[in-house]
Amino acid sequence: MKINGTGGIDHIKAYTKQQQKETDEVKNKPGGQIRGDTLEISTEARRMQKYKGMLAEIPAVREELVDSLKQRIKDGSYRPDSEKIAAGLIEENLSDKIK
Repeated sequence: MKINGTGGIDHIKAYTKQQQKETDEVKNKPGGQIRGDTLEISTEARRMQKYKGMLAEIPAVREELVDSLKQRIKDGSYRPDSEKIAAGLIEENLSDKIK
């Protein structure tokens, strides 16, 4: 059995040669520039970037609330709702079991 040719290698070389020729032609034209890739961000993506920036400006800890609670605990006026605490603990426990 005789196999002639080099298969796809010749095609790759021809393609590469053509690409180089086109690149050289663009470079040699007056004012010629090679166009690069472009990226277009959708309206939704721009909106998400805006919101992400807004969220970054919000402090992770609300200092005023923390200071207020510390003061109320210190002077004895803080009275947490025990039913809300119990309900939260139960809800958290149940959600952990579901996961």
